[in-house]
Amino acid sequence: MTPYWFAKKLPASRHGIENAVRLAFWAGGFADMWITCNDAEAPIKCQGLWKSTESFTMEWVPMDYFLLRMKQPKEEILTAFERVLGHRALVAYREANGEVVVEWRARGAAARYEELERAGAKELERLS
Repeated sequence: MTPYWFAKKLPASRHGIENAVRLAFWAGGFADMWITCNDAEAPIKCQGLWKSTESFTMEWVPMDYFLLRMKQPKEEILTAFERVLGHRALVAYREANGEVVVEWRARGAAARYEELERAGAKELERLS
């Protein structure tokens, strides 16, 4: 089931977004995650910390796309996001700065994958 903070446009409140995202992960059994919202306007941007050691960033536009960025791929973090978002990620790749990006798409998934292929995304891997 898609969490409401991804399925609907939320009021532009950093506190409200942080609370909604934290509660979704905590309810999903991922109590070792902390989220801080940096930008409450779409695209919404948040920073996160997994088990007090692994940092990541999130960016999303409700019912359009969701991006997770990490320094290195972490299966445990990916599993948490897939469970909370309610479906498998579309694709993973590495940006020029070396960060790993994992993308979920609510629409236009095939077109986005083709766009990444044409652009020559490094280490492109289709996940679903």
